[in-house]
Amino acid sequence: MPTPDTAITAIHHRTVFDSRGVETLEVDLHTPAGFSRMAAPFGAPGSRGEFEAPAYAPAGLAATRSLLDTEIIPRLLGLDAADQETVDETLMEIDGTANFERIGGNTSTVLSLAAANAASDALGIPLYERLHTGDAWTLPLPLGNVVGGGAHSLGPAPDMQEHLVIPVGATTLRQAVEINLRVHAEAGRILEKRGRGFAGGMDDEDAWAADLTDFEAFEVVEEAKKIVEDAEGVELRLGTDLAADRLWDKAKQAYVYDREGVSRSREEQLDFVCELIERFDLIYVEDAFDSNDYDAFAELNRRAPARCLVSADDVFASNCERTQVGIGKDAARLMIVKPNQ
Repeated sequence: MPTPDTAITAIHHRTVFDSRGVETLEVDLHTPAGFSRMAAPFGAPGSRGEFEAPAYAPAGLAATRSLLDTEIIPRLLGLDAADQETVDETLMEIDGTANFERIGGNTSTVLSLAAANAASDALGIPLYERLHTGDAWTLPLPLGNVVGGGAHSLGPAPDMQEHLVIPVGATTLRQAVEINLRVHAEAGRILEKRGRGFAGGMDDEDAWAADLTDFEAFEVVEEAKKIVEDAEGVELRLGTDLAADRLWDKAKQAYVYDREGVSRSREEQLDFVCELIERFDLIYVEDAFDSNDYDAFAELNRRAPARCLVSADDVFASNCERTQVGIGKDAARLMIVKPNQ
């Protein structure tokens, strides 16, 4: 039975706009002593992976909101918001599919997060403290997206989606964020000096959008990195998210780099990624191949130096079955977990 303070007493919902101007779902969840307002995270429509859970019900957001009123909210009322396992299991039961194909991954995520936050509010315990199970408190290093491309950019831009800086020498999260911001600013100045029509444009993640090849984009980030390293005395490294699903042309059986004017076979793509790792000393490489090609990921994992983290996002899609297959093939050294996938 829920405690008097954490029983879910009311859920209200509405349609709002996210930072890209795309409609998304926001909910308010109430308990007698707690409240939470959460909006569903929503990746760029053009960059969603093939194997991700659908965002909403098949008929769209309006149909999802009808399901909330008729089926979902009545099942959640009275549950203990502090009993996260029961809340999440109830959402899975309501959906009845393996991948939230009926109510949508965004729907389940926003309700799950709202329950967790409302319970923390009711109990007077920060959410991070409720979720913490170990002894040490640590924060991850933020990846800084410096030059963007691919599905996140409009107009002439690099083919790969993100050209990243990683502040490995930072000792605090604040210092890491400040360093990322400095590299971003330096890269803007470098691009301005290069000219070529650069007018200070950014993509939808605020990375610089410029008419560059991927090699040129890495050269810009590398130059900015060195300037900040010298000024701050802190080690920085580079990384990338290729988002190769968007480069893969199934009909041509090739990775098509439109800006570069090059098509690469599976083997050529592998060699190209290894060349980038070596040339720019990359320590992070995400989604280097089509998400159906576990074997290519595994081969890159074998060939990449120990310092380089071969990362799986679209290929695993936060899906237990796909993750188990990938682990069995040794297809990555780390994975990205996105609850709404």
